[in-house]
Amino acid sequence: MFRTPFSTWDPQWSETEHEVFRDFGHAAFLAQMLESALITVLLAMEDAGHIQFKKKNDIESEPFLSKKTLGQLFCELRRAGFDGELEALLKDAVEARNFLMHHFFVWPSSEDYVSGEGRGRMLKELQQLRFRIGRAQVAFSQIREQIVEKVYGISRETLAKLYEDYRREQHDGEQE
Repeated sequence: MFRTPFSTWDPQWSETEHEVFRDFGHAAFLAQMLESALITVLLAMEDAGHIQFKKKNDIESEPFLSKKTLGQLFCELRRAGFDGELEALLKDAVEARNFLMHHFFVWPSSEDYVSGEGRGRMLKELQQLRFRIGRAQVAFSQIREQIVEKVYGISRETLAKLYEDYRREQHDGEQE
């Protein structure tokens, strides 16, 4: 297992046990990145006047959307007119994410975890889930960049520079 200066736990896992947890975490990370991209797309669409959210007037849109599940964000996008291939891609990612989070470690073959061969099957399943979630995440990250540039006039390069400036500011503030 790879140790960092921040490691506080030293489980005695086999290499394949570590791989299962690592790959599960990577798939969960991609699902969160997908959610973030969808929220940004929806916020930009709202600012462009393409959609209105059914929320109380005193609630800002970002906190309103951040409380929604991936499936609920999918419904909001459908309401905004996303359909066809993008709808199918996102629906598949939502199904993969829901299986990952709610059933992966409890599905009937979860006893596979106790053997190296079984963990190999689990790793193949995680690979497929990661692919299904990841391809939607990549597609909607690209859509997010296009919409942000179109609605706000901010290019990917400008966003990268703003982010680096922000990180530098945060880092400099920590060292004072």
